[in-house]
Amino acid sequence: MLAIAIVALAFAVLVAMFAIQNSALVSISFFKWQLKDISLAIVILGSAAAGALAVGLFTFVREIGLRLSLRSCNAKLDAVATELDETRENSVRLGKEVENLTEAIHVKAKELETEQRLVSALQVELEATQAMEILPEPQGGENKNM
Repeated sequence: MLAIAIVALAFAVLVAMFAIQNSALVSISFFKWQLKDISLAIVILGSAAAGALAVGLFTFVREIGLRLSLRSCNAKLDAVATELDETRENSVRLGKEVENLTEAIHVKAKELETEQRLVSALQVELEATQAMEILPEPQGGENKNM
């Protein structure tokens, strides 16, 4: 920014020196306007000032556009940051839930394994009892006492 100011100041000094060295009287016409016997130095300085004003206005408008764009981008960034935080919190919560469910699965698997051992033991005991002919073989689901 400082470099731009230095270049602008140097350019202004050069324009002023040019204007002072060219101070003859001239006539100027612009559309229907006419100025007679005006110093060329005033025309040069006025033209330079008008150019500087035009550049300043364009720069000002561009600066406003950039600030609005920056504000919009910052708002989007804040929204994305909030969404990211929520996603991280959900990820942590879901990770804990997965751990809890995994632990529950292991507990249930152990319970199932214990129940399967019990069923196997009961089947072995049933087969042993049937082999000793203490219990009659089950028959096709018919009850003969009726």
